[in-house]
Amino acid sequence: MRTKITTLIIAVIFTACSTTKTQKGSIPKNTFETQLSETLTKINNVKDIKSYFGIINELKRISALYPNEWLPDYYVALLDIKLSMAIQDKAKKQALLEEALKTITSLKENKKTFESEVLTLEGYYYYAKIAGNPQKNGPLYYKNVIQSYQKAIALDKNNPRPVLLLTIFQKKMSQATGGEYTGFCSKLSQIEQMFKHSKPAKEIYPKWGMKLLKKQQKESCSKQ
Repeated sequence: MRTKITTLIIAVIFTACSTTKTQKGSIPKNTFETQLSETLTKINNVKDIKSYFGIINELKRISALYPNEWLPDYYVALLDIKLSMAIQDKAKKQALLEEALKTITSLKENKKTFESEVLTLEGYYYYAKIAGNPQKNGPLYYKNVIQSYQKAIALDKNNPRPVLLLTIFQKKMSQATGGEYTGFCSKLSQIEQMFKHSKPAKEIYPKWGMKLLKKQQKESCSKQ
């Protein structure tokens, strides 16, 4: 009798362990994408800066859970850069940019990343440095901005983000030096078509930029 009971208990334990392994084995296939997708969706509903910091913390938690995935860190750096240009506190601005640079440096060492997207972030980082102190940082970093965007375009000529950001930067540089950037609106129209034809393989891949393009068109091209 004891032998039968012991055999039954072992069978139950074995079955439970097998079920647990199957469940654990099946969960990770969709969990990462689901978690990241849900977090990114929250960005569209953000109404204050504090909420952005909350999303950054969520992304960091996902990054810690999935250290082999590059996208959470990519979005952390992207939000750090955007926030640095939105807040006035100089200490917080500097801290955000320092974190962004550290993250970008780490991403550049990761062979799994989309290098064109990471270089776009790098150019965006240098632009944020200039935006924080144009007179001091403009002469220091304007070449870095251009070079990073140009490298990103060279790696993926169909990536609309570095093309858009480089175009906007070149226009701003022309204005700052008293010149004029001709054909800006025509260029934006071409980039808009790039966005329309740019379809990431997965929803969680970078696809931002269209809102920025529309904003530029509204500000510079609506009267034309």
